[in-house]
Formats: sequence, C-alpha cells, structure tokens
Amino acid sequence: MSAPIHSGSNEARTGEKRCPLQRQLRHETAGLHHRLEERLALLDPELSLDGYRQVLRAFFGFYAPVEAGLSRLASALSAPLGFPLRARAGLLERDLRALGASPRQLADLPSCANLPRLFCLEDLAGCLYVFEGACLGGQVIAPVLQQRLGLARESGASFFIGDAEATSARWKCVLGWLESLPSEGARSADIVASACATFSSLIEWLARQGASQEGRRGPDRL
Repeated sequence: MSAPIHSGSNEARTGEKRCPLQRQLRHETAGLHHRLEERLALLDPELSLDGYRQVLRAFFGFYAPVEAGLSRLASALSAPLGFPLRARAGLLERDLRALGASPRQLADLPSCANLPRLFCLEDLAGCLYVFEGACLGGQVIAPVLQQRLGLARESGASFFIGDAEATSARWKCVLGWLESLPSEGARSADIVASACATFSSLIEWLARQGASQEGRRGPDRL
C-alpha cells in the first residue's frame, strides 16, 4: 500500500473544492505523484524503523536546501505570500535526533545538489504546491507510524504530524494564494512545470539515496 503523501487522497476529508489551477496541477503531476508514493511506501506493513530512518535522512537532504531556496526567493519577491513558510527540515532533524542520530551524523548527511529551479514566482508556487500538499498526506501517515512503530511527535514523527489539526486550514490558505496568481500575471504552465520538476528532483534523489521499498532491506547506516 502506498503512502498518500500529497493532497489528492484527502479532498473528501478536508471538504476542499478543486479550482482551475489546482485541477491542472493535479492532472499534470499525477504520474509523478504515483511514482513518489510507490517509491516511499510509508504505509507498507513491512516498513521497519530502520527503513523509516532512511526516508527521514533522504528527506532531510532534500528539504533543507530546497527550503533555504524558498526562503531566499520569498524574501526577494515584492508581494507577500499571505502565510508564513514552514521550516520542515527542522522537524526532520528533530525526528532524526529522537531516533538516535548524533549532531556529527546529521552534519555528515548528504545534501541534494540537483534541486528544482527557484528563480521566480512561478517556481516558488509550483514547489510550494508539492511541499504543502505533502502535509495532508502526513496526516494519514502519522497515525500509522504511531500504530506500527510507536512514534509520536516527541519520538520521531513530528515531520509527518506537522501542523496536525491546523493542516487543512493552512492548505486552503495556500490554495487560495495559488489560485490568485494567474489573475495577477503568473504563468500557470510555468507553475505546473515547477511542480513537476520538484516531484522529479525528489524522486531522483530518493532513488540515489536508496530510500525506497527495496532499499529498506539493507543495513541501517545511522
């Protein structure tokens, strides 16, 4: 069973109605979204604690540099987003520490170099669609981590718990911002291209780091 790491699996629960740009984003990224779910398989009954650590390590190597780029780009834009950016790499670091990683081990973790482009508003919007949508899937994954691995916010699951019950409200705020962009001159096709590039970059990085169903059966390195 694959992990619903993005927003599509949660529309009925959140009561959201898809708008034109969101429909386009969902349609154009569907194949990549499926590939990511299949690679992670975070709801797989055979997921081990070592396998979960491996996913967290790979996510940290991707989220940390991408979030740094998002922060720089958001600060350079003339118009505010209307919502604060979240530093979720900090949650990944917190979870890895809770699961036994030392400061030295965290410092030695590899960092993704083949990042999605973050040069303009459309790049920011497409990347945020992927990152923010993933938080809805986290609300499905977190209870499974608690049930199968005994993980809670303080013991290694803070990244997937995220904003918890406030996740839906934040997602609707992000969607409202996204849907306002085309009317302000942003190019929808470029936003979609950025979302696809973010998915592709993350999938490639996970494959290189062995954070997959196949990779979980190898020895733990942390």
